[in-house]
Amino acid sequence: MERLLINKNTSIWSVFLLLFFITLSKYNISIGFSLKIYMIFLAIFFCMHFRDFYFGTLYHYEILLLLFYFTYCLSGAFSQYPESSIRVILGVILVIGCYFIMRYVLELTSIGAIESSIANVGIIFNILSLFLYIVGIQVTGRFPTGVEITSYGLLLDRDYPRLIGLLDDPNIFIFFNTLFFSFYLTHLKGFKHSAGFILCMITSLLTFSRGGILALVLVVFLYMLIANFSKKIKMIVVSLLCISMMYIAASLIHIDVNDIITSRVDDFSTDGGSGRFELWEQALNYFMSNPLFGIGAFNFSDYYAFEHDEKLYVHNTYLEVLVESGIIGFLFYLSFLLMLIITLFKTRLHKEKPFIVLTLFAFLIQMMSLSLMINEAFFFFLALTLKYISLYERKEVDYNDFQHKG
Repeated sequence: MERLLINKNTSIWSVFLLLFFITLSKYNISIGFSLKIYMIFLAIFFCMHFRDFYFGTLYHYEILLLLFYFTYCLSGAFSQYPESSIRVILGVILVIGCYFIMRYVLELTSIGAIESSIANVGIIFNILSLFLYIVGIQVTGRFPTGVEITSYGLLLDRDYPRLIGLLDDPNIFIFFNTLFFSFYLTHLKGFKHSAGFILCMITSLLTFSRGGILALVLVVFLYMLIANFSKKIKMIVVSLLCISMMYIAASLIHIDVNDIITSRVDDFSTDGGSGRFELWEQALNYFMSNPLFGIGAFNFSDYYAFEHDEKLYVHNTYLEVLVESGIIGFLFYLSFLLMLIITLFKTRLHKEKPFIVLTLFAFLIQMMSLSLMINEAFFFFLALTLKYISLYERKEVDYNDFQHKG
């Protein structure tokens, strides 16, 4: 009992540090793949809790995910560029290992401590990111221009001053921020959560990520449909306050938000989704060359570089799965997502904890324009989702037992 209490107290800080270190994914050591701070932290945690560590029972969707990664890695054995496949296979093994340790960390921690960590880390992440963005603006001048120039938390992308904050890409930033955004949106109680939501909205809008912002807008509309009247009013008030604050702040650092938004929308019809449409067409061509097993794990960029002398990713997770692991891998991946969604609704998480379903909804939309084959934010979300699923399944079992005895 005493050991369990120590583990509980330890894990409260462990979840906070784990989530915070995940937001620091930009800072890593390259050893053939990226060794990140959260990985080192989890390795230390595992060593400290080795005697008590255990593997929980796998859910159906987890088995399907593991089957997908097995198929994906196996495709690398027959790939044209095995060196790239070996790199990603090592990365897959490392990230899946980290996922199982994440499961254990969250299993030790109460829901209250987990949600408190999400609320606190979200505010820290967004404040630091906004601060670095403002520093980047000041360093590059009052009216920064340039192409692919990075300065602290700022990325100058075709003269657009886009926020990257603690990460290295504005689209990935908004992906990481989605969990915090959805959590604050569904917990607009008190100053801290309202402030967190305002910060999330400001930083997300400053990324000028078309796909990411669209996903968050759809999340708000979806939640508006299921929220009660008082929550709808609160969301509208906080959103209007946030937009007003962003415009005031933008004017102080001399950014014309209206002009940038208009330009980003106009660019969509001329830049082919920042070149994504051309990449997707190329991916489909590669898929047709080997539709059953795919071209091999992590091989798309090498194929593309061979033809175009430039290494680029597919920028669509579903297409990346299809082209690199073939129809077999793609079916495993779709089955995993479908089974996850079914499990969420069977455990009534769409009503009990709607931020989980809203986050997944936004992730699925954003993955249409991002390559996220192995992403720590997504795996943390899966570990978090498992915590809620197992908790509410136990509650359902206890309730049914009570009814049966009654």
